[in-house]
Amino acid sequence: MSPDAALAVREAARQLLHETHAAMREAVGGLDAEALDWRPAAETNSLAALVAHALEAERFLVASAADVAVERDRDAQFRVQVSGPDVLLALIDRRETEIDGYLDLVGAQQLGREVVRPGRSRSGAWWLLHAVDHGREHLGQAMLTRQLWEARERR
Repeated sequence: MSPDAALAVREAARQLLHETHAAMREAVGGLDAEALDWRPAAETNSLAALVAHALEAERFLVASAADVAVERDRDAQFRVQVSGPDVLLALIDRRETEIDGYLDLVGAQQLGREVVRPGRSRSGAWWLLHAVDHGREHLGQAMLTRQLWEARERR
């Protein structure tokens, strides 16, 4: 892959991730702690957990695309509880800045390189595209969770 093509892919991923983060801000904005920590059913996750998990997964996946190993406590993200939207909005801002730093390290060499993480060996390009895909999946779940909360409130 040419350096120009790698730059285009990286910047497209950055734009999509930023769009996801903007939508996350909308999904949590204006809700109180009860709404953010509410789970529609026992086997589902709260808005707070979905956002925390999506952001941490993006951080891990984009760092992997850059071939930078980062520590991760996946289970902790699903136990998160918040005092209000400001906690999540600050988390989105912090993670976006951190993820941007990892994105800055991604070039043609990183996209073409095989990166090994526990249980998987994939190209840097795969790790980067999976970050975008995974974040959007959980954004959709977060948006649906908010809709369910709002429908519950209208009854």
